[in-house]
Amino acid sequence: MENTQKMALAGSALVVAGMGLGIVGIVLIIPVVFQSTVKLVEKGAESLGPKLEDASKTVGTVVGTLHRSFNAAREAGVAEIRHARSN
Repeated sequence: MENTQKMALAGSALVVAGMGLGIVGIVLIIPVVFQSTVKLVEKGAESLGPKLEDASKTVGTVVGTLHRSFNAAREAGVAEIRHARSN
């Protein structure tokens, strides 16, 4: 074999070896990334729970207030209609 052919063969072998090592590296990194993502999601869920509870309480308060206001307005409207009919 000529010297250039040997160098080409060695270069090709090094390229294939590099690709193999890259694949092995990716396979080793995927579980770490997955585990980190799971931890971040768990932390987010833990901190999101109390915020959602507070938001739910606020929405409940607003809905209750609006419900009472609409009921009062409805009763006043019905009373006004009855008063207008009696005249």
